[in-house]
Amino acid sequence: MSLSKLLLVAAFLPTIVAQQSRSVMPMIAGGAVPLYPPLARAAKIQGVVHVRITTDGSRAVTAQAEDGQRLLAVAAEENARTWQFSKHSPMSFMVTYRYRLDADADPNNPTVTLRFLTEIDVSIAPLVISDPSAETKK
Repeated sequence: MSLSKLLLVAAFLPTIVAQQSRSVMPMIAGGAVPLYPPLARAAKIQGVVHVRITTDGSRAVTAQAEDGQRLLAVAAEENARTWQFSKHSPMSFMVTYRYRLDADADPNNPTVTLRFLTEIDVSIAPLVISDPSAETKK
Protein backbone atom coordinates (compact mmCIF):
# COMPACT_ATOMS: atom_id res chain seq x y z
CA MET A 1 0.00 0.00 0.00
CA SER A 2 1.37 3.39 -0.91
CA LEU A 3 2.07 6.01 1.71
CA SER A 4 -0.73 8.28 0.43
CA LYS A 5 -3.30 5.45 0.69
CA LEU A 6 -2.06 4.57 4.17
CA LEU A 7 -2.39 8.20 5.29
CA LEU A 8 -5.89 8.38 3.80
CA VAL A 9 -7.00 5.24 5.67
CA ALA A 10 -5.38 6.50 8.89
CA ALA A 11 -7.17 9.84 8.57
CA PHE A 12 -10.62 8.27 8.24
CA LEU A 13 -10.15 5.29 10.58
CA PRO A 14 -11.42 7.09 13.73
CA THR A 15 -14.60 8.10 11.88
CA ILE A 16 -15.17 4.58 10.57
CA VAL A 17 -14.63 3.02 14.02
CA ALA A 18 -16.91 5.59 15.69
CA GLN A 19 -19.70 4.91 13.20
CA GLN A 20 -19.42 1.16 13.71
CA SER A 21 -19.46 1.46 17.51
CA ARG A 22 -22.61 3.61 17.52
CA SER A 23 -25.73 1.53 17.89
CA VAL A 24 -29.12 2.62 16.65
CA MET A 25 -31.12 3.90 19.59
CA PRO A 26 -34.70 2.65 19.96
CA MET A 27 -37.69 4.94 19.47
CA ILE A 28 -39.75 5.86 22.56
CA ALA A 29 -43.32 4.54 22.36
CA GLY A 30 -44.48 5.66 25.82
CA GLY A 31 -43.62 6.38 29.41
CA ALA A 32 -44.37 8.64 32.36
CA VAL A 33 -43.36 12.30 32.38
CA PRO A 34 -40.42 12.80 34.75
CA LEU A 35 -41.28 15.15 37.61
CA TYR A 36 -39.25 16.83 40.33
CA PRO A 37 -39.44 14.77 43.53
CA PRO A 38 -41.45 16.86 46.07
CA LEU A 39 -39.15 15.99 48.99
CA ALA A 40 -36.04 16.96 46.97
CA ARG A 41 -37.75 20.20 45.99
CA ALA A 42 -38.63 21.01 49.60
CA ALA A 43 -35.05 20.23 50.68
CA LYS A 44 -33.74 22.39 47.80
CA ILE A 45 -31.78 19.45 46.34
CA GLN A 46 -30.75 19.64 42.70
CA GLY A 47 -28.19 17.88 40.54
CA VAL A 48 -27.39 15.40 37.80
CA VAL A 49 -28.14 11.67 37.75
CA HIS A 50 -26.77 9.21 35.17
CA VAL A 51 -29.01 6.17 34.70
CA ARG A 52 -28.03 3.02 32.78
CA ILE A 53 -31.14 1.59 31.13
CA THR A 54 -31.32 -1.96 29.79
CA THR A 55 -34.12 -2.94 27.42
CA ASP A 56 -35.54 -6.31 26.39
CA GLY A 57 -36.41 -5.10 22.89
CA SER A 58 -39.68 -3.39 23.82
CA ARG A 59 -39.44 -1.94 27.34
CA ALA A 60 -36.95 -0.88 30.01
CA VAL A 61 -36.24 -3.91 32.18
CA THR A 62 -33.64 -2.29 34.44
CA ALA A 63 -32.71 1.26 35.29
CA GLN A 64 -29.76 1.77 37.61
CA ALA A 65 -28.51 5.18 38.74
CA GLU A 66 -24.73 5.29 38.61
CA ASP A 67 -24.40 8.55 40.54
CA GLY A 68 -26.33 11.51 41.88
CA GLN A 69 -28.16 12.49 45.04
CA ARG A 70 -30.29 9.58 46.29
CA LEU A 71 -33.70 11.34 46.22
CA LEU A 72 -33.09 12.38 42.61
CA ALA A 73 -31.60 9.00 41.64
CA VAL A 74 -34.66 7.10 42.87
CA ALA A 75 -36.99 9.41 40.91
CA ALA A 76 -34.90 9.02 37.74
CA GLU A 77 -34.79 5.22 38.06
CA GLU A 78 -38.55 5.02 38.64
CA ASN A 79 -39.20 7.22 35.62
CA ALA A 80 -36.87 5.26 33.33
CA ARG A 81 -38.57 1.98 34.26
CA THR A 82 -41.84 3.28 32.76
CA TRP A 83 -40.35 3.64 29.27
CA GLN A 84 -41.65 1.54 26.40
CA PHE A 85 -40.03 1.39 22.97
CA SER A 86 -40.76 0.38 19.42
CA LYS A 87 -39.36 -3.09 18.69
CA HIS A 88 -35.55 -3.13 18.62
CA SER A 89 -32.61 -5.32 19.54
CA PRO A 90 -32.15 -5.53 23.32
CA MET A 91 -29.54 -3.04 24.47
CA SER A 92 -28.21 -0.81 27.25
CA PHE A 93 -27.59 2.92 27.15
CA MET A 94 -26.97 5.85 29.48
CA VAL A 95 -29.44 8.69 30.13
CA THR A 96 -28.60 11.95 31.91
CA TYR A 97 -31.31 13.45 34.13
CA ARG A 98 -30.72 17.05 35.25
CA TYR A 99 -32.84 18.33 38.14
CA ARG A 100 -32.67 22.10 38.63
CA LEU A 101 -34.45 24.56 40.90
CA ASP A 102 -35.11 27.82 39.06
CA ALA A 103 -36.31 30.84 41.03
CA ASP A 104 -37.77 32.33 37.83
CA ALA A 105 -39.85 29.23 37.01
CA ASP A 106 -43.57 28.83 37.61
CA PRO A 107 -43.90 27.19 41.06
CA ASN A 108 -47.00 25.26 39.93
CA ASN A 109 -45.82 24.14 36.50
CA PRO A 110 -42.51 22.29 36.11
CA THR A 111 -40.54 22.51 32.89
CA VAL A 112 -39.50 19.18 31.41
CA THR A 113 -37.23 19.10 28.36
CA LEU A 114 -36.82 15.68 26.76
CA ARG A 115 -34.00 15.02 24.33
CA PHE A 116 -34.71 11.34 23.96
CA LEU A 117 -32.99 9.15 24.50
CA THR A 118 -30.01 10.68 26.18
CA GLU A 119 -30.96 13.82 28.11
CA ILE A 120 -33.83 14.89 30.32
CA ASP A 121 -33.99 18.26 32.10
CA VAL A 122 -36.54 18.82 34.89
CA SER A 123 -36.83 22.24 36.53
CA ILE A 124 -39.26 24.02 38.81
CA ALA A 125 -39.23 26.92 41.25
CA PRO A 126 -37.99 26.06 44.73
CA LEU A 127 -40.72 25.27 47.21
CA VAL A 128 -41.33 28.25 49.49
CA ILE A 129 -42.54 27.27 52.91
CA SER A 130 -43.90 30.19 54.85
CA ASP A 131 -44.02 30.42 58.61
CA PRO A 132 -47.72 30.33 59.62
CA SER A 133 -46.95 32.25 62.82
CA ALA A 134 -45.60 35.14 60.73
CA GLU A 135 -48.93 35.35 58.89
CA THR A 136 -50.96 35.54 62.11
CA LYS A 137 -48.80 38.36 63.51
CA LYS A 138 -49.75 40.75 60.70
